Amino acid sequence: MSATPELFDYPRRMERLRLLWALAAIAAMAAPHALHLAPWIMVAAVALAAWRITAMRKAWRLPGRYARYGLGIAIFAAVLFTFRTLNGPEAGAGLLLLLSMLKLMEAQGVRDYFLLVVLAFFLGLASLLYDQTIPLALYMLPAVWLATTALLNVAHPDSDRGIKASLMSSGRLLLPALPVAAVLFLLFPRVPGPLWGIASQKHSGVIGLSTTMTPGDLGQLAESDEVAFRVKFAAAAPARKQLYWRALVLHEYDGNTWSSGNLSWNRKFAAAIHGSAVSYDVTLEPNDLSTLYALDLPVQVPEDTGLSSNYEIGTRTLVTERKLYHVTSYLDSSYGADTPGWMLHRDLALSTERNPRTRALAQKWRDADSSPEKIVKDALAYFHDQAFSYTLRPGLLTSQDRVDEFLFGTRRGFCEHYAGAFVILMRAAGIPAHVVIGYQGGEPNPLDGYYVVRQRDAHAWAEVWMPERGWLRVDPTAAVDPARVEQGLDASLPSDEIPGILFGDHPWLIGLRNTWDAVNNSWYQWVLAYGPELQEKFFKNVGLDYGNWGQLAIVLAALLIVFAMLVSFYLWRQRRPPPPHPVVRDYRRFCTRLAKLGLEREVWEGPLDFAERVTRARPDLGPAVRAITTSYIELRYVERGDAERFHRQVKTFNPSAAPR
Repeated sequence: MSATPELFDYPRRMERLRLLWALAAIAAMAAPHALHLAPWIMVAAVALAAWRITAMRKAWRLPGRYARYGLGIAIFAAVLFTFRTLNGPEAGAGLLLLLSMLKLMEAQGVRDYFLLVVLAFFLGLASLLYDQTIPLALYMLPAVWLATTALLNVAHPDSDRGIKASLMSSGRLLLPALPVAAVLFLLFPRVPGPLWGIASQKHSGVIGLSTTMTPGDLGQLAESDEVAFRVKFAAAAPARKQLYWRALVLHEYDGNTWSSGNLSWNRKFAAAIHGSAVSYDVTLEPNDLSTLYALDLPVQVPEDTGLSSNYEIGTRTLVTERKLYHVTSYLDSSYGADTPGWMLHRDLALSTERNPRTRALAQKWRDADSSPEKIVKDALAYFHDQAFSYTLRPGLLTSQDRVDEFLFGTRRGFCEHYAGAFVILMRAAGIPAHVVIGYQGGEPNPLDGYYVVRQRDAHAWAEVWMPERGWLRVDPTAAVDPARVEQGLDASLPSDEIPGILFGDHPWLIGLRNTWDAVNNSWYQWVLAYGPELQEKFFKNVGLDYGNWGQLAIVLAALLIVFAMLVSFYLWRQRRPPPPHPVVRDYRRFCTRLAKLGLEREVWEGPLDFAERVTRARPDLGPAVRAITTSYIELRYVERGDAERFHRQVKTFNPSAAPR
């Protein structure tokens, strides 16, 4: 009587297993999206999942066709309203997740649940579009394993198979794929650019330089320990005081903010190059600028970029993804001796209604019949000799004459205060000048040899134009506090203002940070940024010709065949019957010796029956056969006796062909 309900309950139990495994796969793959998607999307997905589970347990009726249509339209509208588009990783992932959960409302049978697990894999891929960090990669390993296990249980549900057994089965399926994936990753031809280079909204709040500079901007950046970029020098690194990383040149000043202005000039001015070239590779973090950073003065830049007249490296699009590029610079150089007068006029612009004391001081230097070089020295001496203070907490400048307030009042400022005031002094003295913003310094990581430049290294300096020499770098901050340039920010600030002071108090934290930074950098250099250039380098290291695609195809095919053979051997080993027990092996040897005498044991014949038949045929062998058979039965079925004694009995059993 009880068998009938169990018979009808079997399909429901299989359906329940498929539903739970499909939900587990979707949950594992969708979890990383919680860090990026709008909260309402995750809440809605959880609510739909709870609805489906409750409906299964309480036998509720699922939404009909038109109700599902309505929910689908509402999902599209809500995603469009949230992201203002249906394109892009965030909107696409949110839509995929919600529509997958909506599919649950009609899922029935193997096909529907199989489709849901496949959609879970796509959700996992979508998370890689806006995050390729090591933590996510480590998370995705068990997530893919779980989703593969779900795929196995959806196709072949079994309520008697436990989770551990399911994981072991799917693990045996995945392990042979790992070496094949590694070979394809290393040898399959790569496309130029990052694999996951799809635009995303995630960098809309990137910390870093902007196209303008207002007093306090760089001071705020100095509070951040985030990495701005990493540098690998081809040879010995220059001294720290030479590490001026050029980003943007600012020409126009409105009394508070410096900006580049809108005067376009594409021609690159001639550079006066001195000294030796410095070559290096830069790994730039997203900066939301159409600008790359390079040592002052860059000469050789990436092919897809261009140098402006001010030697800024411009890109065609905003840098919203990590970028790897190579640059060659000459540190002891100047440029722009051929700058036309109408362009120099822009860098002499000065309001005649503001900062009268600053203009009067500059006019005093100019009236002394000083050369431009002497005026620059006088200005630097003024910053050095007067009671100026280099600080992250200068206070706000509130008057209309902010430069006067700074130079003759507060005298407390960060690098942007000194660079801006110096440029105003130079212009007031009739010397063309402008502000340059970028970074200064960098710390070597002893683990991988990379120099790490952080946001806290953001810096501003000035450039002045000298006849027949062009634009020359002048850093007034170095006159106020030389330690800032020679030793870094920590050496120039009071201890209570040093950002990241926790690392200074605990040196072991510095080692931990260096280790993590080196691991992250290696992950990007050799995994995420593994493109044609690195692939060509790898091919040369293993003796392959990068351009010989026929050779590559042969190597690929050979390696895949080798892996296929290894997998086949592994499967054969798995299916091969286990070796017999030593007692069984000895008994088989005993039977083989009798078979040579014409006394072969039949398949259906037990040990006692065989012993009786042998005894009837060869009475002379009876005592030995009975003794061996008795020992075998005790060891094999009663699990007692002496295995060594049995082994000796069989070893000494050498019957002759004829009875004695």
